Amino acid sequence: MKLFKTILLIGTILSTQLATTIALGQDVKKDSIIPTPAEAIALMKNICGAGNITKEQAGIGCKTCPSFTTFHDTSGSLTSVVYGSFTKTGTREALVDLNGCEPHANNYGGTVLLRRTSNGWSRIRYQIGFRSYDCLKINTSTDHRNSLVCEIMDMAQGNLFASLDQIEIGSAKNTTTNLLAVNSNTGTCRPPYYQVEIKDFFREDNKLIVKVSEAREAEGIHTEKNSEDCITPKLPKSKLHQLTFLFNGQSFSPTSATAELIKQFKPY
Repeated sequence: MKLFKTILLIGTILSTQLATTIALGQDVKKDSIIPTPAEAIALMKNICGAGNITKEQAGIGCKTCPSFTTFHDTSGSLTSVVYGSFTKTGTREALVDLNGCEPHANNYGGTVLLRRTSNGWSRIRYQIGFRSYDCLKINTSTDHRNSLVCEIMDMAQGNLFASLDQIEIGSAKNTTTNLLAVNSNTGTCRPPYYQVEIKDFFREDNKLIVKVSEAREAEGIHTEKNSEDCITPKLPKSKLHQLTFLFNGQSFSPTSATAELIKQFKPY
C-alpha cells in the first residue's frame, strides 16, 4: 500500500510539473510562437468571449474557461499560436493552444482553430486534448496547405510518454499519423529503469530529423530502496540517436535504419 501511494504521489507531482511548464510557455518553440499581447487579445476575443479576457503572469487568457471546454469554473490561458493555411489553400488561419480548461485525461487543454475574415478572427472549432505548443509547420506539395508535425507529451503513473505525430487539420476533425512514440519509466518505482526522450526535431530539405536520447539500466543492479520506499534509478550515460524521416510532399516515412531504431525504443 505504501509503495502504491508513493507511485501515485510521484505521478501526480510530475503531471502537475508538466502542466505548469506548458502553462508558463516554457516549452513553446518551433512554429508554435507566443504572439504579441495585441495579437493574443485579438485571437482570444473569439475564444473567451467579450469581457472575459484577463492578463495574468502566465499570459493572456480567459477569466473563466469557455463553454465549449470541460472546465467552466477555472481560468484558461493562451500558450502559443501557429499561423498558416490548414484547412484550405489561401486561407489565413490560426491554431491557438488553450491551457487549463481540461482535465489530465484531455491533456489539460486543447486547440482552437480560428479563421481570418473581413470581420476579424472567427472560431471554427475546438479540438479537445490536442496540444499544439510544440509543432513544426509542413507545406504539402499537392494542395499547398500546411500540415503539422507535433510532439505530444503525457504523464501517467510515473511514466512519461512522448509521441511525434503528423497532423492534418480539417474543418471538422484532425487526422493524425504517428511517426514515433517513446517513454520513460523513472517515476514508477519499478526497475529496470529506462529513459527515452525526444530531444529535438527539425526540417532539413525533404527530411525530418529527430534527435532521441536513450538510457537503460541493466537488469538486477538494484539491492536497496530509498527513504521513499522506492528504488532510485541508476541510469548510464545517455546515447544520442539521429532518426531520419523522408518527406514525399504529403507524408513522412522512416529510413530503414530509423525503422530499426524505433523498434529498439520499445520498453522492456
